[in-house]
Amino acid sequence: MPENLPYEDVYKCLCLSLLISIILCLSFTGGCVKSDSEITDEPIVVGILLPLSGELSDRGLESLNGSILAIEEINRNGGIQTKGGRSLKYIIADSKGDETIGANLTKSLILENNVRAIIGAYQSNVAIAATSISEKYKTPFIVNTGISDIIIERGYDYTFRIIPSIDNYADTKVQFLKFLNRGRTTPVKNIALIYENSAYGTGAAMAEHKFLKKAGFTVSSEITYEETDLDPLMDKIASISAENPDAIFTTTHLKDSIAIIKRLKETGYYGPVIDTGGGTITQEFIGKSGQDGEGVYSVSEFDYSLPVVQNLNARYKARFGKNLSGASAFSYQAVIVLRDAIERSLSLERKDIRDAISETNITSKIENILPDDRISFGPNGQNDYSRLTIMQVQNNSWKTVWPEPYAGSMPKQA
Repeated sequence: MPENLPYEDVYKCLCLSLLISIILCLSFTGGCVKSDSEITDEPIVVGILLPLSGELSDRGLESLNGSILAIEEINRNGGIQTKGGRSLKYIIADSKGDETIGANLTKSLILENNVRAIIGAYQSNVAIAATSISEKYKTPFIVNTGISDIIIERGYDYTFRIIPSIDNYADTKVQFLKFLNRGRTTPVKNIALIYENSAYGTGAAMAEHKFLKKAGFTVSSEITYEETDLDPLMDKIASISAENPDAIFTTTHLKDSIAIIKRLKETGYYGPVIDTGGGTITQEFIGKSGQDGEGVYSVSEFDYSLPVVQNLNARYKARFGKNLSGASAFSYQAVIVLRDAIERSLSLERKDIRDAISETNITSKIENILPDDRISFGPNGQNDYSRLTIMQVQNNSWKTVWPEPYAGSMPKQA
């Protein structure tokens, strides 16, 4: 720099030198601070938020195992190909079934663990709270299970849900009743509702009221209960049995579903019982309910008869010693959706991954293990093509009985 320049000119020269340095830095490195997408030798971190302790720990573990299997298979097959073969690394967070804990852990996963996306949270209440945090911090959140439509009705940009909407569950139950009536001399008309009192249960009951009324059925009685206090429920169930409704819709978790079905049989009720799939659709329900569970129906999010599911179930059972469940299937699928999005994303920035998820269009039966034609998200983040089946416990095993194209067995009277 020339000597004896006025102070103002010296200042201008220094500023010009600094500006040139910044331009050169941006030109040759894309920015002086490296973004995550530029670090090619580190894994891509994904958060998994689930209830791994407390009443729902069994279902949380099933969900976790589904995600772990998918991540292990992706890494074993070369990682994310378009991102230099980088592997996926998962950080596990235990919500304990509590929405406040779930929200706080979501914040921690984003700010402390620098996750690129989160999968969870099994429960609707926790998913509602957690996605409000992920939206605030602009981090993609793929909801594996959690059917309350509040999750996708808030106009969030970073929330995506694979599992069907709560209306899908209610409508599936009602359409199945109409199917049952085709072969009955005395048609089903009066329906009783039994449901737990969280966003999951109350939301399901509201949708069932709507679709039952639309189809010409009558809700003859209903019971709501606190999942952690089942004693008052037992007397109420006796009252419903005495009314002898033509069918009962339940929305439960595992422990309460077993207690409810046993009490119904004790009090002499043998009509159709159709669950929403939260507690019943597992082999554990069959084992613990015994003969009382025979003939119970449940909505199911997947179909064992599909070759891709049979293949996946064999791999899942070899890894974890148990059969695939709806929770583990959807958690596996959530990881596959995320992998597909990361492969297509412009970078590993969260917004780019979010944009790629929004453009998901999975049609391959190898990557889509669900009984859907495709997986694709609407403007609200809901998988628009999700579909459900009805399964029944027959001879100590879950059998798909409806819709007819997927049925491996006919419905049997309990």
